[in-house]
Amino acid sequence: MDYRISLVGLCIGFLVGLTGMGGGALLAPVMILLFRVPPVWAVGTDMAYSAVTKAFGSYVHIRQKTVNMKIVLWLACGSVPATILGVGVVQYIRHTYGNAVNGVILKSIGVTLLIVAVLLVVKPYILRRQERKRLVAQEAGSTITTQRDIRWERFIRPCLTIGIGAIVGFLVGLTSVGSGTLIIVALTFLFPRLSSKELVGADIVHAVMLHLAGAILYFQAGTINWGITFLLLLGSLPGVVLGSRLSKYIPDRYMRPLLATVLVISGWKLI
Repeated sequence: MDYRISLVGLCIGFLVGLTGMGGGALLAPVMILLFRVPPVWAVGTDMAYSAVTKAFGSYVHIRQKTVNMKIVLWLACGSVPATILGVGVVQYIRHTYGNAVNGVILKSIGVTLLIVAVLLVVKPYILRRQERKRLVAQEAGSTITTQRDIRWERFIRPCLTIGIGAIVGFLVGLTSVGSGTLIIVALTFLFPRLSSKELVGADIVHAVMLHLAGAILYFQAGTINWGITFLLLLGSLPGVVLGSRLSKYIPDRYMRPLLATVLVISGWKLI
């Protein structure tokens, strides 16, 4: 089994390097469906794996200065407590109802995968539309002039960002799935002036806080398989490098529908 786990890590790392996502959405279903890892252990192991891989990515973005820390902190204000709540719900069901927790996690992962698959397909169109709006706004040199704009900037948008963080954080605490795609789509609407690099940078740095909080709690609960985590990392790190190098040769418009199809099939099987 050891070499197969590393091979899965290689494939997932390759997809992450090729498309910019795929790890969080694919890893838990693969562990559950292929390796028969109990769902609560699959989620905990995925949390630990994601915390390590996102930390490497966040280091790169921080060095490139493509991270808006104010947005990251707003997201974390909602997501970290909600992640703790999500993990708490899992552990409560586990201690109270035993193996019934696995059924709850399976259904939750399945529904989340279907949502992520839809967003994965529409995300490029949303990003292109918002990018055009951002360029138009820059050319117009628009500034905040009305009281309504000031209220949006100072109060409404921060509260919405915290709320989005809370929703995503709870889902990740429950399933370990979906943080990247859900956050980026939400930030695209809330912060239309952010560039693609800034969107990804904020998402990855925020994901470190999110998954680290979840990993600590799953570690305390004793539901992380460190052997699987190590073997996955052993394969995924070179996979990310390989995927990143080949990404310029394989059009993203072909990979995203394929990946979305895999997510839909996995989500349907888990439901």
